[in-house]
Amino acid sequence: MTDVRFFKRATRLGALIVIAMLTLAILPAQASAATLHAPTIGWYLQYRVNGEVLHIGVLAKDNDGNNYYCVEAGGPVSYVNGADERIPDSDAARRIAWLMQRYKHDQDPAKHAAIGILAHDHFDANPSVWAQHKAVIVQTHPQLPTMVDGLWHEAGQHAPSQGRVSSTFTQGLREGNIDVSVVNSSGNVIRGIEYSVTLQGPAQFENGESRISGVSQDHVIKHSWKATGDGTVNVAVDYNIMAMGRVLGPQDLAHPATAEQARGEALTMTVKQSFQPSLSTTVRDVVNDAEEEVVDTVTSGVQSAEDHWVPGLELQAYGWYFSLDRHQLGETVEPNSGEGAQSFLERLTRMGYRPVAYGRASFTAPGQRVEVTATTQQDGKQVYRAPESGGFGTWVWAFDRERLSEQAKQYVLKDVVSPLMEVSETNVNRNRVKVYSSVTEHSAVVGSELSDTITVSGFPDDHGSFLGDARFGFEADNAESQVSVWWSGDAAAPSNDAKYRPEIIEEPQEDEHHRLLGTWRYAAVNGVIRVGGGVPDLSGEPVHIVAETPGWYVFVWKFAGDDRVMPASSAYNDAWERTRVVGVESPRKPSIVTQVNRDKVFVGEPFKDTATITGSCDTGSYVTFSAYQPVEEGAIPGMNEKLLDEARVDVDCTSGRARVDSPEVQADSPGIVYWKATLWSSEGDVLADHELGVDGEQVVVDEKEQEEKEEPAPLAKTGVSLFLPLVLGLGALGTGLAANCLLRRRQSLKSR
Repeated sequence: MTDVRFFKRATRLGALIVIAMLTLAILPAQASAATLHAPTIGWYLQYRVNGEVLHIGVLAKDNDGNNYYCVEAGGPVSYVNGADERIPDSDAARRIAWLMQRYKHDQDPAKHAAIGILAHDHFDANPSVWAQHKAVIVQTHPQLPTMVDGLWHEAGQHAPSQGRVSSTFTQGLREGNIDVSVVNSSGNVIRGIEYSVTLQGPAQFENGESRISGVSQDHVIKHSWKATGDGTVNVAVDYNIMAMGRVLGPQDLAHPATAEQARGEALTMTVKQSFQPSLSTTVRDVVNDAEEEVVDTVTSGVQSAEDHWVPGLELQAYGWYFSLDRHQLGETVEPNSGEGAQSFLERLTRMGYRPVAYGRASFTAPGQRVEVTATTQQDGKQVYRAPESGGFGTWVWAFDRERLSEQAKQYVLKDVVSPLMEVSETNVNRNRVKVYSSVTEHSAVVGSELSDTITVSGFPDDHGSFLGDARFGFEADNAESQVSVWWSGDAAAPSNDAKYRPEIIEEPQEDEHHRLLGTWRYAAVNGVIRVGGGVPDLSGEPVHIVAETPGWYVFVWKFAGDDRVMPASSAYNDAWERTRVVGVESPRKPSIVTQVNRDKVFVGEPFKDTATITGSCDTGSYVTFSAYQPVEEGAIPGMNEKLLDEARVDVDCTSGRARVDSPEVQADSPGIVYWKATLWSSEGDVLADHELGVDGEQVVVDEKEQEEKEEPAPLAKTGVSLFLPLVLGLGALGTGLAANCLLRRRQSLKSR
């Protein structure tokens, strides 16, 4: 019984399952079917074929008010149809779909009949049957062809045919606009069409996204964009198009479908957020004299046409000025690929190049020029000046990314570094020559042989051997200097010679009172030159200068200069460089003998010089004392700074003998101090002097010896013996404590 009931229940359950499955199978077909209804009068026109009245225009409507047009001539209309499929996109589909939407609510049977004709013309499933029907319709309603043409043209003006994009750049390759428009079949811009533009690549629109949407206007719409990196960006536009659907049935019906997007034009553009600045530099002066400012002209730029400076963005460029000797002057040292500013500077340091001055320039655009004056410190204000010792110099400039602002780092991705020893960035600094000279005798008589001692310093040690460098445009050394001897006076009336005492710095023009007696050539090098007295000049010929006429005889040393050394000359009115020649030696010519009071002192100890004058001198005569800062043994004396500079002490020679002392001086460093004492007339002519460095006029300055620290006195031997009583005392104390412990232990045992 139970089995029977179970069987019945199973049978009923199986039947229910089968019914459910059949129901599910039927549901999709019903869901896809469109439930339509017939339109009212006023949505179509009638025509007759084979005695049957047919409709052209809207043949059905759905619940949303959409109109359905026949696209299968000859079939019966069914208001319960099958599947709805999309008609492929085409210009005709877009136009007709636009007309269906445009006149959806316009109850004009002729317009809908014309739309129906267009739908049949382009999408009818039975073209041959439709041709027969169309002939009847046109005959029945002759106004329709004109209306069909008008609607087709109207749709062509408003239906979207293409989405267009183009790009323009507003800031290099970094920023720009995407121009968007939707056009009809005639290429005219139309409005009201939704669109979206997409960027694929390192760029974004003003909304911060890679996609932006809008509605077309009757003009081009601009959407600004910015690069977010460097690379290629693909730009595409999608725009909404009108679409048509076909409901399948005994008679297929066309209707407007949901709008869909079509892909419009696309383009590819190269964008570049970053830019690579550049620096072009040139020294203002290829040749700089000692103590002159070193100035460089720095110009900003960009490295290529694709690099565009961010408007107003400030970049700081830094410069390093290197001092070079002749042997370091050579080939350009280029930064390695990818080598930054600091790494390049470190490599130059390892190669022996070190900066001695610095520069900085600020730029906000390409093409800006800045004249930079070198300073002694980076970011300092003290001006660097070309050294008196001369040499060569060259600049290195860089945009160092690590030192740029955070904003600038977004755009400048790597350092910009110029090479070392670029031709345009290399200059020569000329040495300044110092000359100390004195004639042998400041007073002489006619017939005397005159001579001069000239001490020169400041030339490069190798001067005369540099042959120039055509690459940098540096000329070869001028290896010669000259010494000229002039006479001035009144040969006809020697008593008037005082009128022609040399008073000007420059050499005079020759006339009856000024004659150039001769010019001799000497090597343009450091050292002592002896002129006259039979000492040969550069040609090897001995030079003799004899005073044949009373007057003034003046020695003038001069160097014309070259690219490494400044021009230099002694002054024509230098009192040390002239001899007064008279006809008769009367009264007795004065002489001077000097002696320092101490020939050896320690640093900081005072010392002085004493001059003894013998002979006649006029009232108002005086002695000057000079003492030079200490120099090492072997150094040329008189080329350095002074401890005492021409200190004047008046002297009275009326007795024929006088003695005067110099002020005391003291040196703060070791070395040799050279003294010089000179006797002057009241008119400022040298009457007597001595060569610098003669015996008795040198003081050796030594460092003070450091005082030795006194060792503490050793303890007396009695102090050592205290150790023994201490040990014995400690031993006795230990023995006593041990005995006491033993006694207490015994007493404890007895008590037990």
